[in-house]
Amino acid sequence: MGAPHVTRLALDATSWVDLVEGLVGEADALHRDLSAGAAWRQGRVWRYERWIDEPRLGAWQKGADRHPALIGVERWLATRYHVSFDGVSLAQYRDERDGVGWHRDREMCWLDNTVIGVLSLGARRPWRLRPLVAARRDDDDLGDAIELRPGPGDLLVMGGRCQADWLHAVPKLDTRCTSRISAQWRWTSRRGRRDVQPGYHAPRAFSK
Repeated sequence: MGAPHVTRLALDATSWVDLVEGLVGEADALHRDLSAGAAWRQGRVWRYERWIDEPRLGAWQKGADRHPALIGVERWLATRYHVSFDGVSLAQYRDERDGVGWHRDREMCWLDNTVIGVLSLGARRPWRLRPLVAARRDDDDLGDAIELRPGPGDLLVMGGRCQADWLHAVPKLDTRCTSRISAQWRWTSRRGRRDVQPGYHAPRAFSK
């Protein structure tokens, strides 16, 4: 693991994102190891009155099952941000047809103070943020969106009230793209008001 350069983007007075460049030096090798060795599965979500395949694959590693390079990233996160994690979730965007829409990580329930690390491996793809209040006004207007393009081995860290007040997404693409894997660590202080809205994987009905 190299000596990373950390740049903080203040989203507002209480929300921020750190871009940690070059945290993992052998990013291509790690991408290959996880592509071949992780226990990938096809998730499903209830949308539009039916079950549909989630447009990405998922996996989970914890304890001794974690890849050594992921253990190193987790230790770096724990040291810098003074938090601990119980495992790492993985998502694989196989090509340009995979993606994830605007969402917050509401599964953590307590969103007032969180730290979420997202390590990018493989293809460089857009990673977007937008304020929740703006999205509620007009979901199709992306003039307020912030786009970052983390490269292989770069880490994004969302902190503060980012999950309470901001949305993030990995959009599908119109051009050809190879595999991208993201490794994600999540921590919440469990302080503040508990969010009771349904999370990303909760069933959603769109008709009365």
